[in-house]
Amino acid sequence: MPLVILGLITIFASACSGRDVDGDGGQEDGHDAGDGIENPLRIGSEQTFEIATWNIRNFPTDSMTAGRVADLVSRMDIDMLAVEEIADVDSFNLLLDELDGYSGVLSPDVYSSGEYQKTGFIFRTEMVHIGTQESIFDGDSNAFPRPPLQAQFEIDGPQGEKLSFIAIVLHLKADSGLENETRRRLACEELKTHIDDMVAGGENTRVIVLGDFNDLLTDPVADNVFEVFLDDEQHYRFLTRQLADQGEYSYIPWRSFLDHILVSTDMLSDYSNGVTEVVHLDQEIGNYNYVDKVSDHRPVAAIFPF
Repeated sequence: MPLVILGLITIFASACSGRDVDGDGGQEDGHDAGDGIENPLRIGSEQTFEIATWNIRNFPTDSMTAGRVADLVSRMDIDMLAVEEIADVDSFNLLLDELDGYSGVLSPDVYSSGEYQKTGFIFRTEMVHIGTQESIFDGDSNAFPRPPLQAQFEIDGPQGEKLSFIAIVLHLKADSGLENETRRRLACEELKTHIDDMVAGGENTRVIVLGDFNDLLTDPVADNVFEVFLDDEQHYRFLTRQLADQGEYSYIPWRSFLDHILVSTDMLSDYSNGVTEVVHLDQEIGNYNYVDKVSDHRPVAAIFPF
């Protein structure tokens, strides 16, 4: 059965009211395994492919962060994550060790100081298979101070479906001001040219871009760094647009929507009845302080039904 994303919020509301299929991890949707305790974090199921972007602020905050993040990924029961601000490779590997059935990759970039905030992917190995990986825009530190990571993926559906796409995870220049806005606008223009060329070359027409774009889709045209994509709805669509228009937010301190999911329309047309949501981890977990101990960003997830 083909898969696409349309009518995001309406369908999500109805889906939330009655999840009753087994999750990807073999757990009943909406509950922890076997204990009957309500789990409001679960978004995964065997009937969907879930992919999210998550800026895990300068990961790790402390020695317990890897364990906390592993717990949250497991409770969300999510298939694939694009992650940003990974500041310690050993802690990332520890996170993967604590996630049964998952693997991951990180971008190779390192700053001149020897420090880094890498982008990467975490994915469920039984369902998600990674192919060629490459760091893109390596030599363009003006538009891309953190080079995006691009990889080919293939998804195994529950009935043997094979779905392939290219995923790009990015983290654009932060902070306000004309100079930073100009750098983000340039990054969007160069990214669109890059994707246009890939699609024209037949490499893969299904493309999804996830990450911390550090800017607002709702800005007026004169200030909107995304205009190059917004002006080309024939080929591109932000799955996060409706949430942004409704006043939802992903960056907690400023209550602003900075973390987005962009797809090529060829990928959009291969999916149906999907939803996109912000996962309110900061409001749903009570056993530790999320903003202080994990991140000041919420995950933003797209859920693609089979």
